[in-house]
Amino acid sequence: MQTTKVLIYVKSLVALNRQKAAVYREFFTEQLAASAVEILESSAKRQQDIGQLKQWVSALASNDIGELVVIGGDGSVNIAAHACVNTAVRLSVVPAGTGNDFATALGIVNWRWRLQEEPVLRQRSVGCIDQHIFINHAGAGISVALRDLQSTWSKRWLKRYSYLWALVRYLFVRPRRRCLIRDEQGRAWEFQVAAVNRAIGGGIIVYPAAALDTQVLGVLQVPKVSRWRQLSALFWILCKRPDQSRLLGCHETATFTLADNTNIIELDGDAIELQGPATAQVIHNALNVYTQGRTQ
Repeated sequence: MQTTKVLIYVKSLVALNRQKAAVYREFFTEQLAASAVEILESSAKRQQDIGQLKQWVSALASNDIGELVVIGGDGSVNIAAHACVNTAVRLSVVPAGTGNDFATALGIVNWRWRLQEEPVLRQRSVGCIDQHIFINHAGAGISVALRDLQSTWSKRWLKRYSYLWALVRYLFVRPRRRCLIRDEQGRAWEFQVAAVNRAIGGGIIVYPAAALDTQVLGVLQVPKVSRWRQLSALFWILCKRPDQSRLLGCHETATFTLADNTNIIELDGDAIELQGPATAQVIHNALNVYTQGRTQ
């Protein structure tokens, strides 16, 4: 069935994104009535944006086919997912962020893709911690530290490689300042991640076997060991085979408890922070997403 109502949600801090939104608006208004196409520019208030997106979704008539077009990065997609999860709304992602891991998993790399061909509808699983959704991962330890180690300069000029540069910088942080997470068995970890996507942080592979319709989480844990031993683990991560490392803890599970009471949990690298420990799980096939027909 063809789309009848469109909302374009755009990361408005970037002028180029607003230009892309204008192109998409023109594209859809050529097919639909002008009143059926709206643009919502992002604000500095995450919950406000989620509320406005949910309001648009709930206002759709029963015979409407709604499409939410997101022009931004994974953080913007995360916000949109909170409005679309377990609804009939179709989500189209136009990659325009630093990492774009969600779009990459759908085989989307060109921002004009939705303008050029008929999309294919797929279903996509997401993760959750209580009412909080994550589209790629929930992380504690190193992934929280990496946000502080990424400068505005590295995000602007290194793009998706800014995450990798931050990871290299972290390896040379003094031992006493490095992350420490104690699990329920008393084991010490520097990094814990529960993922529903193959990659996080602009292409860092944490769950090689991830499928769009996964019913389990891919868990990767980095123990607190010497810097040199962690370099060997980094080698396998760079080779996109973290599951081959004897040092890394990799497994699949239906639920996973992250962090401890001295650590926070980040979702998809965004500013939202949850106090640990907290349990993550999968919501199977929770999103309807448009793709180009080829996925990772």
